[in-house]
Amino acid sequence: LDEETTEAWCEVVQEHGETLVLDKERFLQLPVALQRNLLRMSIEKLLGNLKDIEMRHIEEIMGVLPKSAGKRIKLPGGLTFSIEYDKYLLGKDWAALSPFPILDGEFSLKIPGGTQVPGWRIEADIVGREQMMETDDNLVAYFDLDKAGSKLVLRSRQRGDRFQPLGMGMLKKLGEFMIDAKIPHAWRDRIPVICSSYHILWVVGWRIDDRVKVTGNTQRILRLRFERC
Repeated sequence: LDEETTEAWCEVVQEHGETLVLDKERFLQLPVALQRNLLRMSIEKLLGNLKDIEMRHIEEIMGVLPKSAGKRIKLPGGLTFSIEYDKYLLGKDWAALSPFPILDGEFSLKIPGGTQVPGWRIEADIVGREQMMETDDNLVAYFDLDKAGSKLVLRSRQRGDRFQPLGMGMLKKLGEFMIDAKIPHAWRDRIPVICSSYHILWVVGWRIDDRVKVTGNTQRILRLRFERC
């Protein structure tokens, strides 16, 4: 069984510092006995031993495996077992897996120009229609400048946030949008949000607001580009 557990580890587990990422689909396909062994191996990998881990801790994890994303279990040694949409996370600082740095505070953007905030540099340019390019880069977006305005701020999400996602005809709670977009819980407070004095313009990395999209009537186009630094 130890050999099978080691083989399962290679297929199911990825190591990211002090956090282990377990592929949910592959893990659930394992025999139950192998699931338990893999959990023990994972915990021992992080803690160095299993002296504070009892059978009830393993069974508590086993009991929540089918639960929906967002469920978390606190374990001895400061570990947390967290359920995400397509993975299980086990570690002390699983929020560190977020590709977004911690965002604390509110920052005014220089338009046009560059703005430096902790972890990010934002470039704002007024461009012509011929400079708009289709791109797979989800950190670049285009806006109707006259609708968006030039007094924009960068912040993280706030309670009660709503916006009108591109392609939708009505407002949606930002929290509900993040759930529908299957954004991991550990990322949500770190995702940059661009706002005017009226409403959200862009949930960076995901969707702009439909009300500020570039149309055939747009006279001035604002391009925002985020870069990690």
